[in-house]
Amino acid sequence: MRSLQMQTLAIGALVVLACPVSLRAQDEASAGQEDSAAADEDAKKEEAPKAKGAQPVPGEQPPAPGEQPPEPDEPPPLPPASEPAPLPEPAPGLGQAPLEGASGSGQMPLAGGGLPPPPPGFSEVAMDEASPAKPPLNLLDLHGYFRLRGDLMDGLDLGLYPRSDLERGAYYPQFPRSATNRTDTLAGANMRFRLEPTVNISEDVRINAQIDMLDNLVLGSTPEGYPKSAYYPLVAFSQGQAPPQAGLNSIRDSILVKRVWGEVMTPLGLLRFGRMGSQWGLGLLANDGGPAHVDGGPLVTRKDPFSPVGHCFDCDYGSTADRIMFITKVFGHYIVPMIDFTAEGPTFTRVNEWGGQPFDFDQLDDVNSYILAVTKRDKPEDIAQALAQGDWNLNYGVYFVFRNQALDAIEYHNSNAAATPGANQDIEDYAVRNVEAYIPDVWLRFMMGKLRIEVEFVMVIGKIGYDAQGRSLNADGELISTLAGERIDLLQWGGVIQADYKFMNDQLIVGAEFGIASGDDSPGFGVRPFDEKQFEHNQGDHDINNFRFHPDYHVDMILWRQIIGTVTDAFYLKPSVQYNIAEGFGGKVSAVYSQALFESSTRGKAAPLGLEFDVDLFYFSDDNFHAGLSYGILIPFGGMNDLGDDEAPGGIADQELDDDAEIAHRVMGRLVIHF
Repeated sequence: MRSLQMQTLAIGALVVLACPVSLRAQDEASAGQEDSAAADEDAKKEEAPKAKGAQPVPGEQPPAPGEQPPEPDEPPPLPPASEPAPLPEPAPGLGQAPLEGASGSGQMPLAGGGLPPPPPGFSEVAMDEASPAKPPLNLLDLHGYFRLRGDLMDGLDLGLYPRSDLERGAYYPQFPRSATNRTDTLAGANMRFRLEPTVNISEDVRINAQIDMLDNLVLGSTPEGYPKSAYYPLVAFSQGQAPPQAGLNSIRDSILVKRVWGEVMTPLGLLRFGRMGSQWGLGLLANDGGPAHVDGGPLVTRKDPFSPVGHCFDCDYGSTADRIMFITKVFGHYIVPMIDFTAEGPTFTRVNEWGGQPFDFDQLDDVNSYILAVTKRDKPEDIAQALAQGDWNLNYGVYFVFRNQALDAIEYHNSNAAATPGANQDIEDYAVRNVEAYIPDVWLRFMMGKLRIEVEFVMVIGKIGYDAQGRSLNADGELISTLAGERIDLLQWGGVIQADYKFMNDQLIVGAEFGIASGDDSPGFGVRPFDEKQFEHNQGDHDINNFRFHPDYHVDMILWRQIIGTVTDAFYLKPSVQYNIAEGFGGKVSAVYSQALFESSTRGKAAPLGLEFDVDLFYFSDDNFHAGLSYGILIPFGGMNDLGDDEAPGGIADQELDDDAEIAHRVMGRLVIHF
């Protein structure tokens, strides 16, 4: 019986010593086997010190060359064989391998094959549970930026006074003159703190938002002396700034919640719903106010064009949609059906019941947009990897919108009725509209090596059944034909092609861009088509054919950005050169030549509009700080001149004399902290 116990203990000790937890444990087991073979006595002497991790004793001199090292001290005698050491009680799962804390600390197995107890703080897990733990899910992720933007604009009115077309009552676009008319220079600064939080309910469910604080607040615009008070009868004695309050000292409040939407990953795809940004392609039609894949504007706003998260520090608009959309992937393509609640008209709540649920008053005045997008769009990191391996990459897509509206709550939209909840809207408040629009948008991007070519082309085809700006329904809901207005047809198109190539280890980027937007032969460019009268039924003009680029698609700093408002009724050609002098620091130079499609649209009745040069110096630090300084100069051509009241070259009377447009300058600086 005693012999059987000894055999069991010996086998147990061998099993424990044979378990490979670390290289050190393997060496100890190997040393034990060598110690049992008398023929390998020399190998045992060489391996045993390594296995035990022997180190020289401080203060002890090493043996001289050729001198035998001293014999190690004899180990303490083992207990008699008749009294084996008791085995420690193993923890659940123990026995497959010794603890790293035990073998790694140089502790030897106890006599008889036992192990010392695990050190405090250690716990055992099963092997199938030993996979790396996932990092904890952050409940709240924060992104956004704080921006301070300073501007100095000199002569952006081109030295001209406002001019309107006397025959049609349309005005020509012009940057405003100073209020006192004593200077051509306007200067100021504004700020914005944009917060974009994400609340992670789980790995598959999240809520996103966009919140702006002091959005584009002009520094110094809300002094304590405005509105006038007895304590501060003059703003010259204001001690500081008061918070903006809509209707009191500002047109907007201090905090604006612009977007909130939810995302749910289902087994079939991603569901999004709520008020969210809308982006497609390069951003000619739908632009969420962030940069496209490559920012082609005059200002460099992103250090890395492949960054999956980007901000447009100089954007002021942004497309926002009340939308329900679903994204699924089929044969490598994303299929995205969407429904946009573009406009609902009056809503109803009972008077003074602020906590009640408002609801849409009528379905016939709704503007609904039904959208389908089909696209192949690779992840930025996959694109970068493919290009690094010398492969080419092709992404493309089609975005199609159908939009309609039957009636228009014209008085509701022309007044502040939305601020008076509970007020019933009578049937007389409506106009017959009968709008239908079909909007296809095609986008393509090809990249190979250092080359990028990107194209977007969009069309708007449709009609406005009746263009009345006042009510056209009687109390019985019948059309009043004399008040209904007439039909307006829509046939608009626009497109952009961008190309760039990188040299010198991507430090030098040479680019070119061509853009064009359809126009109309009516006076005025049509950025605001009803004010600039792009149609005139009395003269047989029943069309609005000028396409307008999204205002956040930036081409230049002065002509299209500030004077006209956005690209329309014209084409432009823009070469550019960007050089990254050092990590995060560089400059970009752009030249923009612009020409109108219709001479009759321009103030000077000539197609050439101007030549603009824009220079941008930028800096990006490793800790998310960005600074930039930009300068633009516009040399206006004949299309921007003023021809007097007769709108013809020359003239005798003072009111008919021509006035040439003057050169305009703009300097803009920006300081940004982004995260």
